[in-house]
Amino acid sequence: MMCLQEKQEIVSEETMVNVLFTNDRRCTVSVALTMVYGAPIISLCTELQQKIIHEVETMTPFIVEQVHLFVQRLVMFTTEDGKQNA
Repeated sequence: MMCLQEKQEIVSEETMVNVLFTNDRRCTVSVALTMVYGAPIISLCTELQQKIIHEVETMTPFIVEQVHLFVQRLVMFTTEDGKQNA
């Protein structure tokens, strides 16, 4: 999903997306995320849920019933000056 790759707070290489489709053109999206330590988890997840719904419904004929986001791991990263984001 493009909206996940736009966010610096998300490690997109470790993100797993699962979409469950039903017969009536509806779907449920589940996403397991790895996020950068210190990111505003609640507000970011709320924003991502809305963007995922918009993206799926704009690009496909499916209606999104639910979006489940699971933060599976928090990671540290090293900044340009060599410090960690703790």
